[in-house]
Amino acid sequence: MSLAGWGLLVAERQDQLLSAATETAEETGTALGAGFAHQLDSLRGLHELWAGFGLRPPDEWKANVGPRVDQVPGMTSVAWIEVGNPTAQVRVGEIATDEDAALEGYTAQNHSGGPSLVGPERGTSGEIGYRMYLPVETPDGQAGVMVARFEVAPLLDSVLRGRARGYALSVVWDGEEIYSRGMPSSALRQKWWRIEQTVDLPLEGQWHLEYRPTPEFAAARLSPLPYYFLAAALLLSAVLAVLAHQTRVIVRQSRFLAASNRALESHGAELEAKVFARTAELEDAVSELETFNHSVSHDLRSPLGAILNFAAILEEDYQERPLDEDGLAILARIRRSATRATDLLEDLLQLSRAGRAPLTFESINMGALARESFAQVLAAQNEKDLEFVVDPLPEVFADRPLIGDVFANLFSNALKYSRGRKKRQIKVGGRIEAECCIYEVIDNGQGFDMRFVEKLFGLFERLHTDQEIEGTGVGLAMVARIVKRHGGRVWADGREGEGATFTFSLPRRNQP
Repeated sequence: MSLAGWGLLVAERQDQLLSAATETAEETGTALGAGFAHQLDSLRGLHELWAGFGLRPPDEWKANVGPRVDQVPGMTSVAWIEVGNPTAQVRVGEIATDEDAALEGYTAQNHSGGPSLVGPERGTSGEIGYRMYLPVETPDGQAGVMVARFEVAPLLDSVLRGRARGYALSVVWDGEEIYSRGMPSSALRQKWWRIEQTVDLPLEGQWHLEYRPTPEFAAARLSPLPYYFLAAALLLSAVLAVLAHQTRVIVRQSRFLAASNRALESHGAELEAKVFARTAELEDAVSELETFNHSVSHDLRSPLGAILNFAAILEEDYQERPLDEDGLAILARIRRSATRATDLLEDLLQLSRAGRAPLTFESINMGALARESFAQVLAAQNEKDLEFVVDPLPEVFADRPLIGDVFANLFSNALKYSRGRKKRQIKVGGRIEAECCIYEVIDNGQGFDMRFVEKLFGLFERLHTDQEIEGTGVGLAMVARIVKRHGGRVWADGREGEGATFTFSLPRRNQP
């Protein structure tokens, strides 16, 4: 943390100094651009003067041009050179030698096509300068080129006077340093404090400027405050280390007690979870036992009582004579009652197995399982004239036999409630929603009143009598129990006379 705080202070200070240096560079670059523009404007003013008054008389032109040349920083001379006659020159200002004048005359012939800039050039005394060319034509139609010579140092001295104080400057043109001011700081840790800038020249080319702080300026701006902060923070860290060493002994002594407490809490939580699980299992077992007692005492009492009553009638009425048509009818009733009692007991046993049997999870092809379960139900009920459609179903990880029982009970229910309908159809669909696989069994049967939808999945809850539609009231309760054991849910939707849809969901990534 101490090093991070020190680093933040140093980085913030560097950002501030670089921002200030960037502003200084922008201001200096703007001033340089203005200085160049002033030189070019002055030359263009001379160009207009020449174009307006021409070459005659030369002395008068020199008298008008001379003061203007003296007012332009860095301008040393200006000359008019006739195109096609390099020796025909009118000059204001001195040039080093006649050879230079002749060379300039011939060079001007190459720049008669438009304005141009030539440089850098080093003079005989070592000064660095450049030349500007502007084509011009006199009023009498005489074509020529105006040539102006400039030195770099006077221009830069006049522009940089009072600017970029505290910074050592270096100006480079075409890879050659043409100007420098001040001595930059040589400290390695101040290499980051450097600004580079490019200034576009008015006609062509660029100057590259580099700004670096002087040692005096760097010493004044780089205060030692961050290092004081680092030293104080390290001292504080040492004090905290001593305190930490003192508290470490206490922590070691208390760690054993904390571990013991955690072990006791964990053991208590495990016992509590086991008690909760056992209590839930016991409550389920009690509920199932109560349901079974209700079934035995109510649902089984009716068929068993009918068996006893009809058996007594047979014993009383047919002791001394063979069974006639009425007797056979009574015997058939006894058989139906016994069959209903047997079916009820079988359904109860299946319900008990569905709630208690261990689950064996495997990947299931639900489309194939649906067709297999439907074939079994269809063979048991001997149904015909029925359209069965299975859409593509997503695979799921579940107990295959129990999910087969879910399909079988839903198909059996759909077959019973669609009897008597024309073009009977049972359709199975499926889809994936979030982390669940959704499956639907749709029929076009009698449907049901949605006011009683909550009763559909209750044990022994029925919406029709045995005379209307046979059944024990266990099948849908078994469906709900199996789906719940898998971590899913089941629901139904329907309208009277328009069919019904039974839907159940299963987790996509179930675990044993």
